[in-house]
Amino acid sequence: MVQAIAFKGGDERVVLVALDNCEVSHAFIAPAVQELSAKHNLRPGALVVVSSHTHSAPVLEHTLTSMYNLSPADEEQIHKYSAFLKLKLAEAVGAALADLKPARLEHGVGRATFAMNRRVYNGDRIDFGENPDGPVDRYVPVLKVLGTNGAVRAILFGYACHGTSIAGEDFYIVSGDYMAYARQHLEAHYPGATAIYLTGMGADSNPSPRGTLLDAKRHGLELAGAVAGVLGHPMRQVQGALKLAYDEAELPFADPPPREQIEKDSKDGDVYTRNRATSSLKLLDAGKPLPASMKLPLAAIRVGDALTFVVMGGEDVVDYGRRFKRIFAADHPWLIGYAYEIPCYIPSVRILKEGGYEAQSSLIYYGVYGPFRASIEGILVKKMSELVGKVRNQ
Repeated sequence: MVQAIAFKGGDERVVLVALDNCEVSHAFIAPAVQELSAKHNLRPGALVVVSSHTHSAPVLEHTLTSMYNLSPADEEQIHKYSAFLKLKLAEAVGAALADLKPARLEHGVGRATFAMNRRVYNGDRIDFGENPDGPVDRYVPVLKVLGTNGAVRAILFGYACHGTSIAGEDFYIVSGDYMAYARQHLEAHYPGATAIYLTGMGADSNPSPRGTLLDAKRHGLELAGAVAGVLGHPMRQVQGALKLAYDEAELPFADPPPREQIEKDSKDGDVYTRNRATSSLKLLDAGKPLPASMKLPLAAIRVGDALTFVVMGGEDVVDYGRRFKRIFAADHPWLIGYAYEIPCYIPSVRILKEGGYEAQSSLIYYGVYGPFRASIEGILVKKMSELVGKVRNQ
């Protein structure tokens, strides 16, 4: 499923695209975005592709390649699906821009309770599990888009939680997970409206309980109920100029291990560790250094004085969402993660110091050596503050 909604205010246009997939890499999405932006005269950052992060969607080309050992037949199927998805992306963006009409926007915030922090402290080790005392963001932002006739045209909503309700025996069922079920419930109760899910910053939160397709349906029902609860009450009107500020932050990695360690990793018993090491050795053998840093796209999109989308690429842990909500409280922030592209997890300083999956071992599957340096949180907060400042109405 690919959905798109376009906004226009004055000379500014922004297109939000909701993609039912785990994530997109720079190599996969950048050429498509560049082509569509040129075709529709969109400036950098104006085309925002947000991945739902369902873990039950098909694999994409050039994305999480260290996780898969693919046969030529697998690669051909992935190539066909990827080409099909890019075609649908182009169709959705074109249709959204062609359907721009006067509208009334209303914003509100609800609450859903199934997000649970997944970082469990076992002595000196951080494991996956359920941590009811861990940080979590249970807010459900909602935007209602009304036509001039008063009919609801679109419902935008979000939540900061992994798309992993489905596990166990149901894991390989192709599904949009709880996000898709929430959309279905909302569209059934608001005929003619399109429900669009925009993923929040909750990369270290999982749905609870989780494990079956039924859990995904239950969470979808709860999330839809939270959205409907907001829609059923008075909401704050959003009006005014549309403003966009976009940039990329340079996030530094720690020094990579010596070649001897990488060669040792290439013989490791874990296939994913071998895959990362093998690709790294190919770079070194070609005379290229391993990455010393990574670029991460960021944006602030403001509508009048009543709503600011705070947008960041990557798998962003909940610490960022909670911090951005504090420092941008007066800007009425709506936090969107998994946007533009997902190069890897984006850990906070706290998580980097604690270690664990989001800080270290997840980088194995993204094919890079780390971890990040602890300066990344300061870099991201400074850059996002600059962007939000640029779109404020002076």
